Amino acid sequence: MPDPRSEPLDAQRIFEELARHDVDFVLVGGLAAQTHGNTRMTNDVDVIPAPAPDNLARLAAALRALEARVLNPGHEDIEIEASMLPRATIWQFATPHGDVDVLHEAPGAAPWSELRERALVIVLDETRVPVAGRDDLIRMKLARGRPIDRADVAALTDPEAD
Repeated sequence: MPDPRSEPLDAQRIFEELARHDVDFVLVGGLAAQTHGNTRMTNDVDVIPAPAPDNLARLAAALRALEARVLNPGHEDIEIEASMLPRATIWQFATPHGDVDVLHEAPGAAPWSELRERALVIVLDETRVPVAGRDDLIRMKLARGRPIDRADVAALTDPEAD
């Protein structure tokens, strides 16, 4: 099997599998920034899942269906199960469809219920994708503070971009 990290990102396929398993999540990160008008490229799907145990079980099943494997150092050989998901702030997975990062805590993120309530829902074909609201995304990017995050904030707040 080819190295999944060398595969181009097929976000549509990842979203379809999450929807097929009825996973409740909010898209954050680079793809969320693109949804709000930023043109920077990204090579992964970043999601914050609803923390309910039944939702995490559905997420684990979706990741297994995507043939995901754990990239977190020291955990590469573990089986993907719902019980493991809350044990790290971020899990990084590689799939044949691109990488998926699952965040349980994100600097600057609102509590889950508020983040989900304010999410913008886009539809790709027939797949509904909840995307972090622009203000929530900006708060997360500012809190993270990496150069790429600061560039995202500049692009997201550029009045010329509208």
